[in-house]
Amino acid sequence: PAAQAKWTVMVYISGDNNLEDYVVKDIELELAPAGSNADVHIIALADRGPGYDTSYGDWQTTKLYHVTQGMKADAASAVADWGERNMGDKQTLIDFVSWSKTNYPADHYALYFWGHGWSWHPGWVMQDDTDDDTLDYDETKAAIASLGFIDVIGYDGCNMASIEILKLWQGHATALTGSQEYVGWDGLEYDVFLGQLKINPAMTADQLAIASSQSAANDKTWSALA
Repeated sequence: PAAQAKWTVMVYISGDNNLEDYVVKDIELELAPAGSNADVHIIALADRGPGYDTSYGDWQTTKLYHVTQGMKADAASAVADWGERNMGDKQTLIDFVSWSKTNYPADHYALYFWGHGWSWHPGWVMQDDTDDDTLDYDETKAAIASLGFIDVIGYDGCNMASIEILKLWQGHATALTGSQEYVGWDGLEYDVFLGQLKINPAMTADQLAIASSQSAANDKTWSALA
């Protein structure tokens, strides 16, 4: 395990669908420009699929990255390869959070869900085409007890800032950030708020959630709620 940090930020990248073209781009253009340091660890679990992006040998398995500054989203940069994992399976989420907390312990944790969303509606959230599955409301609810407390929950997906999702995480997180409506292709701008977090790792959960929502400067549907 790494030394105890102030924050460990976990990004659950469910890109085995028509968002695949943005997986590599978001890792390299948003996560890697910030990069990890002694105070802030950035961990990404990224799954790709066939049909949209063939970069870096067209890897389509599920790779774990401890994101460093300037890192490439290739196979050589991954700290582990989990093979084909179903991002719509609650066990994949549990394994990711457990692995991150064990290997990169911190005073505070943030978990961002990157992928498709539609609140409590079944068949949309964290869509995985290869496994024909989604991480529906009931599955997320069943997983939460195994995740431990998480200071900030972020949804980088459409229609996730609803009362149902807030209720889902009540008592299990301090703050939640997400959009009430459909989001643009850019979604959250991780380089913006992670850069702010690195400058001020003493940020509270509320402050990080607000910074996350404010990073989506061109989309006024984002909100942060405690």
